[in-house]
Amino acid sequence: MSRVPCPLHDAALRHPDAAAFVDASGQAITFADCDAKASAVAAALRSAGLSAGARIALVEPLDTWSPAILFGAFRAGCAAYIPNARLPRPALLEHLAHTNCRCVVASAQAGELPHRVAPAGLLDHPDRLTSAEVELDAPATLIATSGSTGEPKLAVLSLDNLLANAAASNENIHIQPGDRWLLSLPLYHVSGLGIVFRCVLSGAAVAVPEPQEALEDAITRLSVTHLSLVAAQLQRLLSTPSGQHALRRLKAVLVGGGATPAGLIERAAASEVPLYTTYGLTETASQVATSPPGASLAALKTSGRPLTPGTVRIASGQEIQVRGRTLFLGYLQRDGTLRRPLTPDGWFPTGDLGRLDEAGNLVVTGRKDNMFVSGGENIQPEEIEAALCAFQDVDRAIVVPVPDPEFGLRPAAFIAPAPGFTLEPDALRARLAKTLPRYKLPARFLNWPEDTPQTGLKPSRAMLQRLDVDRLREQPERPTTPPPEP
Repeated sequence: MSRVPCPLHDAALRHPDAAAFVDASGQAITFADCDAKASAVAAALRSAGLSAGARIALVEPLDTWSPAILFGAFRAGCAAYIPNARLPRPALLEHLAHTNCRCVVASAQAGELPHRVAPAGLLDHPDRLTSAEVELDAPATLIATSGSTGEPKLAVLSLDNLLANAAASNENIHIQPGDRWLLSLPLYHVSGLGIVFRCVLSGAAVAVPEPQEALEDAITRLSVTHLSLVAAQLQRLLSTPSGQHALRRLKAVLVGGGATPAGLIERAAASEVPLYTTYGLTETASQVATSPPGASLAALKTSGRPLTPGTVRIASGQEIQVRGRTLFLGYLQRDGTLRRPLTPDGWFPTGDLGRLDEAGNLVVTGRKDNMFVSGGENIQPEEIEAALCAFQDVDRAIVVPVPDPEFGLRPAAFIAPAPGFTLEPDALRARLAKTLPRYKLPARFLNWPEDTPQTGLKPSRAMLQRLDVDRLREQPERPTTPPPEP
């Protein structure tokens, strides 16, 4: 085990009066103040009898002080579980039991929860923990994977994982005291958590938007300099003049969380957005590969080079495998143990498919477990989704296999039209036919079900596939039986 000074405490020593967090009203909280609150939280947890190895939960909605609670937990030797805010109450209670959280930090707005403590009860504790050291190698956070193909798993990350990832990111994307990174992604997702660690290491501030506030409004109002997005958020910002203006005023826009359509990258580049494209995993504490500053358009259409050389390889079957300091401790099992599935030579199989181009950039092509066979032909849904999202009238697209009496399975596409457009299946199919073989053309186009549950930042393919299509709002379509092509 290795103990080091708490990164938040170190930032408070280097930049005591610099803004660490900017709340939704625009009020700045200094690193010195945040460090003091973290010490109070650590003392409160110790006074409550929580010893090293205990787990606490941070249940949203929380306020700007949640990072202080997080680092206070680390100083007390506790690991923090941040559940998905979208979890139904029964699932939340089951997850709290599974993670054996002995302290649940939640406001009264969250309702009755076991072991609930109001944030103020920790932050306003009269004592301070004198030690500001943290354990690098012990479990620090429990984060649910996206679960896009099934039940999410709880990945356990150490502080060393999180700090190593943040340091590698900061080497690539310049950030300094006075900069502000908008917390545009939730803390229960590793991309949101990564924002906090990058800012603490660099002395920059995390800016917290109002709930449901438009991103372009938050960027301007809070003087944001850095932004993390998923492709759908980038699409919406680029669709309005105010969104384009907000993007152009930034120093860096990091887009990830899934495939970014090439057409969207072209639009961002044409609008002079300071774009960085990335590929990352919960299991690697966020980014694995990211494009460099001022990358060419060709490089932006990839996920960039690995942030740390020697940490990515393409195995047999084109599977992306990773290793290195950022690799997680393992998945939490029902019996409390950790399972870390590695190859015999120590690499983690991601389940993602891809290749490294001649320049060493990572090109992600899809998920190994998303591929299905239709009439003897292999279909990778991500290829069809990318073709659909290249159209200006398509905001989001997810392709799933549906049973077919003739071909076994056929692709069906769930479409969210861009603002101002409507779903027109015949027109979409005709345009797709110009770039895709007939057997890859969706048999059905379905309206995106806005009430479909999702985990993390991605909709669940498994849930979409299980939907009763008879209850979806479909456009009438002619039956199609395109034969497989040689």
